[in-house]
Amino acid sequence: MFKIKIKNTTYGVSFSFFFVVALVSVCSGTQADMLFVTLMCCALHELGHLVLMTAFGSSPQEIVVYGGGIRISPDNKQLSKYHELAVLFGGAAVNFALCLLSYKANGGGFFCQVNFLLGALNLLPFRYFDGGRILALLANGKVCEFFRAVFILLSAAAMIHMILHGTVSISFAATFCFIVLSEVIY
Repeated sequence: MFKIKIKNTTYGVSFSFFFVVALVSVCSGTQADMLFVTLMCCALHELGHLVLMTAFGSSPQEIVVYGGGIRISPDNKQLSKYHELAVLFGGAAVNFALCLLSYKANGGGFFCQVNFLLGALNLLPFRYFDGGRILALLANGKVCEFFRAVFILLSAAAMIHMILHGTVSISFAATFCFIVLSEVIY
């Protein structure tokens, strides 16, 4: 990983990011466009977090770009619970707003779909996602664990249903594996 510190923020680029860039470069036409749009939507999601973080007087301690997106680590300055909730909701709010604007402008399309799915995915109650952090701020540990377990079971049921009906989505399978691993390791 390449890292550089400018003022009080460390910026990093993981080698997995370069893999994604290489993947985009070998794809052609529509595939490359779709990957680029997806990466752009991820960046806009994180920009939503950054704007609210800055508005509440906090700044990122570290920003790392990697193959799966962007990770922002806030500085040590404590935000109030409500400001932290707003920052966590900020990314999904940007995605949902862009989805709505895209839908109103041209009836939807890929940009609309990606923003909706990205916003919804990030609100799932898993530790690694914004929704898991929101749940941890709003509920005690046992309630969080219950919701996480329910969503893992629902995801597993969806995966089994897809396997039985021959409609397995590679991206859903990869996301499911990532979620289970992050819940166990995190």
